[in-house]
Amino acid sequence: MVIIILFALFESQIFPYSIFLENQYNPASHFQKGLIINVETGTRFGLSELRTYTIHTKINSYSIHATSFGNDIYRENIISAEMSMPVIDKVIVGFGIAMLNYCIEDYCNRFSYAVKIGGLYQNKSTEIGGWLNNINIPRFSDIDYLPPSYSLRFKYVTSNNVSLIFAIRGIESNLPFFNVGISYAPSKIITLGTGVNTDPLYLEYIVQLNLNTFILRYAGNNQHRLGLSHFLGLCFNP
Repeated sequence: MVIIILFALFESQIFPYSIFLENQYNPASHFQKGLIINVETGTRFGLSELRTYTIHTKINSYSIHATSFGNDIYRENIISAEMSMPVIDKVIVGFGIAMLNYCIEDYCNRFSYAVKIGGLYQNKSTEIGGWLNNINIPRFSDIDYLPPSYSLRFKYVTSNNVSLIFAIRGIESNLPFFNVGISYAPSKIITLGTGVNTDPLYLEYIVQLNLNTFILRYAGNNQHRLGLSHFLGLCFNP
């Protein structure tokens, strides 16, 4: 089965598919007034068996997130609820719980849950955020479990609208890997970005159009051996 060969259990959902789209993975990043609805779909390595569908809804400091990955033979589903709150000036913390399900046709249909925490510091030009997922080490069976994962991300925005991003990520006690990126907004309408991930090694890129209350984005990455992955998203932010 192509999915099991390419990915371990829920491996495709552990980290953001783009360094420029961390906000859906850090529960502390949801502390914003108003309504946001984000719908995304993507295909990894050009294979229809590796398609992802996502909907993310946020109202003020609360959010609900649903993701489905796979096909009729093998599928992973995630439904999560998160909330965030300020603790001191410019510092926000967030908490989340997710229902996890994976099913293999004519074999099994298993459930578990995961707990996540996150923190975020923001000022005018600097953002420092981090999160820790699978704190409870979700188990589906005696052998199937999800190890804790973490991310620490730094972002600095210069006076000419250039964003410099650096992230340290890892799983359990494995050696960490790194993610770096740079983006540029030549106008309020468009943002362009590119970056590199070290494990696995691949190039990534993003194009985002800000159309008043709508944001349209295309993100992708290119692994040397496996090929291109594409993600298209539409965000409504009235």
